[in-house]
Amino acid sequence: MSMSLMARAMNIKVGNPLRKLVLLKLADNANEKGECWPSYQHIADQCEIGRSTVKSHIRALEQMGMLRREFRKNGELNQSNLFYLTLDNSVKQPPENSGAGDDLGQDLPEGVGQEMTGGGSGAALGGRAGAAPITSHSFEPVIEPVKNIPLPLADKKTKFVPLTEKPSNVSAEVWADWVSHRNEIRHPLTPTTCKRIRSMLENHVNPDAVINLSIERGWQGLFPEKITEPANTTPAFDVSRLTEEQRRELALYELLEGR
Repeated sequence: MSMSLMARAMNIKVGNPLRKLVLLKLADNANEKGECWPSYQHIADQCEIGRSTVKSHIRALEQMGMLRREFRKNGELNQSNLFYLTLDNSVKQPPENSGAGDDLGQDLPEGVGQEMTGGGSGAALGGRAGAAPITSHSFEPVIEPVKNIPLPLADKKTKFVPLTEKPSNVSAEVWADWVSHRNEIRHPLTPTTCKRIRSMLENHVNPDAVINLSIERGWQGLFPEKITEPANTTPAFDVSRLTEEQRRELALYELLEGR
């Protein structure tokens, strides 16, 4: 890093805050001769702007006479550009169509001389010579890029099935009808609702009748106080199962009883 280049870059007016940031980053990477070769992506990561924005501002700085670029290749592969800072040149206002706008993230088509992560003889990411780690002597803290560490996936919640939450004193058929009814009126049962229903019907004399009443009348809730009679558990008398003699005796009994 060249402190003199950093100081000169800080005092130069370039007409755009992001362009100034890119220029300072190049000065931070440059040696005393003004040479550096950071990749476009490295500059974008350090400045927290889009890669295409970096390219646009570098073109604008080049048109202003602040730097010149040398495109390099390693065989068929493109290496990062070699930048020469020429801050002693007079500053010229870039043309309006230079493309150096304030867009922070839009990527433009790839061009010649785009990045390789290495740069120069030391293949350091910042484009300095030598294999020593990049060290910044500026007063601002340097925040190194943090790799994206995948977070553990959250456990999927078990799907709630209302049919399994049937109160112990409610018949399966009536509970299934109640679940279906709540779905039809677009108020499906929830775990909290099922818990409240179990508590409501726990000691009721006829819970099935309470549920059937709400279904018949299209109610969303249950009203245990409307049902006070216990369920009729006595099986109906089936006359068809009697013999002919038993039928005659029954008819005689009913006649004597005045039925």
